[in-house]
This record gives sequence, C-alpha cells and structure tokens, in this order.
Amino acid sequence: MVRKLRRADELAAAGKTNEEIAAEREVSAATLYNWRRTYGSYGGMDVDAAKGLQELREQKTRLKRLLAEAELETDALREVEGRS
Repeated sequence: MVRKLRRADELAAAGKTNEEIAAEREVSAATLYNWRRTYGSYGGMDVDAAKGLQELREQKTRLKRLLAEAELETDALREVEGRS
C-alpha cells in the first residue's frame, strides 16, 4: 500500500489531478483520499515497516476479539454460578 501511495504522490508531483491519479491506480478518488489519510502518516516508512505495522494492527484486532469472547464466557459462568 505504501508503494501505491508513493506512486500516487509521484503522479501528483508531476501535475496530475486526484481524479487522474485515481483513474490510473484504478481506484476511486475517495479510496485515494483514504490511503493518504491512513498511510500518509507513515511518512518515510519503508514497505517492510508498514507491513509490520499492519501485522501488529491485525494481531491487536484478534486479541481484542479473544478478550471479548473470554469476558462473555466469564460473565456466563458467573451467571450460572449465581443460580446455584
């Protein structure tokens, strides 16, 4: 994704409009905007670092899901225990 955004930035520097860049990248102008908003904050981050960051985000999402499931299970066990 970082590579795609860098290419889009090169095209912008060459004088292309956002609509032209989006058409060349075969995405909507809104997608291009979202890329810049999301990945533009990475600045000079290289591709490997960006991939590592994405992996960490995915791991965080999985861990949040596991925590939510564990909390639901704990609540269910407490409820069953309270009935006894």
